[in-house]
Parts: sequence; structure tokens; C-alpha cells
Amino acid sequence: MKTIVPKISSSLSKMWLKVVNLENSLFPVLKEELYLAELSSKEQKLISILDFAEIEKNITVVSVTNSRKYREQIARAFIAKSVYNFQTARDLIDRLHIDRTLRLLCGWRHSNEIPSEATFSRAFKEMSDLKIAEKVQEQFVKEYLSEKVFFYNATDATKIPLREKPVKVDKEKPNPKKRGRPKKGETREPIKPTILKRQKEMQTVEEKLSLVSTTCGVGVKQNSKGNREVWIGGKLHISAVDGDIPITAFYSGANIHDSSVALPLMQETSKRVSYMYDLQDAGYDADIIREFSTTLGHRPIIDINPKNSKELKKKIELREHESKTFEYLNQHLDLDEEHYNQRSMVERVNKYLKDDFGCDKIYYQGATKVASVLAFGILSICIHQSLKLVT
Repeated sequence: MKTIVPKISSSLSKMWLKVVNLENSLFPVLKEELYLAELSSKEQKLISILDFAEIEKNITVVSVTNSRKYREQIARAFIAKSVYNFQTARDLIDRLHIDRTLRLLCGWRHSNEIPSEATFSRAFKEMSDLKIAEKVQEQFVKEYLSEKVFFYNATDATKIPLREKPVKVDKEKPNPKKRGRPKKGETREPIKPTILKRQKEMQTVEEKLSLVSTTCGVGVKQNSKGNREVWIGGKLHISAVDGDIPITAFYSGANIHDSSVALPLMQETSKRVSYMYDLQDAGYDADIIREFSTTLGHRPIIDINPKNSKELKKKIELREHESKTFEYLNQHLDLDEEHYNQRSMVERVNKYLKDDFGCDKIYYQGATKVASVLAFGILSICIHQSLKLVT
């Protein structure tokens, strides 16, 4: 990672110029308002993220039915909620009333100007329906990162526990079948193709995501220690590139398999930035995913799922056949393992999201609002990690 950061940061001159002129961009009278008070590291981080996000531009161009008073300030306040690691809007409002610096950074001069919690709730619903945070992140990546070439794109999903009841899924029970081959003249219902196989025939990201449910479900996962974890809620599927920068994130129900979001993630990330390697764990071990990655012009490095014992044997035999010597084979496998170890960057993004950017516990209900909370966290991480490359 140390070898690639200089290559990336040397080409981010546009971002660097804005960092140098930060005090003249979004907050020209900030020092006067704060009476030249010394800003903490948290406040400086918030200023940088707000300045690059420019979320107020998206608020002014949308049309909303309710009053738009303080909508820009509220939008900045929800970024502050992520940066300050607040879990609820109530915590944010309480802090705004007593913290003059934070209040000024969000755009309010006096505490009596801060709207009620109900107004915050209505504004957040509007921003969630319009996917404001997702659009802002996409614009940031397009403006500052789209011309850069990254080495790795690591994909993973993290569990999102929620405080709501899971939606019951009515599964049609198939008719009991006898073992063995069907009798002469007997017709059996064809096996319904998986989401991954159906997505293979689709062209756009939107079509692929239409098959992915976002309703609250029950998730089951085996953790790194081999223990079985069960939770109620959803999943956040993330693609992150060098420097722990999240480029794309999609929310789904907890019962959705990680591989069901792999194709739209790779396709959307490829639209936004250029990279060379797709890094994924054994949960994405499928030929469809490998072929799709290759079609997009990348090299897939995916861990082999030990459950696919036949596939494992087939892949080993194929590699042995393609290799002239076993020495070459071992060198090739060691190189893949070295690349695969870079996959930890997406795991670090998961950690930042939950430990540092207000997504450890989510009290909102409904997929749209939950996805928006996560999107504000991903937006803040994306900008913060990108700035680390040039500062």
C-alpha cells in the first residue's frame, strides 16, 4: 500500500489546491465568527468534509413539498452526525444547542434557530427518499477520483442489526419428488435460477439491483472464529479501493447472499473509477462473478470456498495443466495470495463506519432511512480517506 499511495496522491492536484485554499472556499468568514478560536481535530475534519461534499448544492436543486427552511443547515448537520459519531438525531440536536462552534459550522448563529426534532425527522426523510448522500458521494468521486487508476477493488458485506421485526417470506413448498431420474413421460418443474444467474442476463445496475430485496430479514453468517451469528436487519455491501476509500455501497436485507450484490457492485464501481484487481472472499466463489470481472477488464482474485470441493479439485487440475512446471504454479499462487491480502482495506472501512462514523447502532426503521444513515457515513469516510492521500 505504501508503494501506491505516492502514485495516487501525486495526481490529486485539484484536491490539494482546494485543501490549501480551504478557508476561502465554503467558510470565508469562519475565523471571524469564531473569533479566531483554535479548532479541534474533529472540527477541522468536519470543515474539510463539508467543504468537499458541498451538499447544499444538492439541496437547492431538488423540489420538496414541505418548507425548505434550514434544509441546507440540516443536511450539513447530518454529515456532522456521522463525523462526531452520534447515534441519534437527538444526540446531534443536544450537542448543537451547547456547542457554538459546531452550530456555526452547520450554519446556525444562535441556538434558538435550531429546528425541532420533528423537523429534523421530516428533512431526513426527504433526503433519504431523494438519496442525497449517495448522489453527493457519486459527484465527489466523479470530480476528484474518476481519472485515477487504482490497483485494488475489495468487496465485502457487513451486518447491520436493526430494531424492527423481519418481514416473513412466503416460500412456496415444492411438491415432494422421488429420488433418481424421472419416469418416462413424467415432467418436473424446472429449478428456479438463482439471483446471480438471472443478473448475468441483465445489462444495467438498476435491473440487477431490482432482484435484491431491501426489506428487514434474518441473516446467518459464520464469523472469523467459525461461530454462527444470527441477526435481524440488513447488510451493507461495500466496494473500497486503495487507501480505504469506499467507492460504491448498496444496502440489502440480511437474508440476501453476498454474491447477489457482487455484479452490480463491480459494474457501478467500474463506471466511477479505474482499477485492476477484484478482491473477494470465499463467499463470492462463483464462475459467473469471475467471468463478469474479466469482462469488465479486471483480474478477479477470489478465495476458494472449501464447500465447493469438486470445483476446488477442478481449478487445481486446470492450473497444473496450464502451468509448465509446479514451480511456476507455486509462484503464481503466492502472487495471488499477496494481492488477496490487500482485501483487508474493505474490512477497515467496515470498522470506520461502525466505530467512528455513527453507524454502530441504527435506530431508524425502514430500508430507505437505514440506507441513508449508512450513506452519510460512507460519504464522510470516502472524503476523509481521500484527503489522507494529499495531506
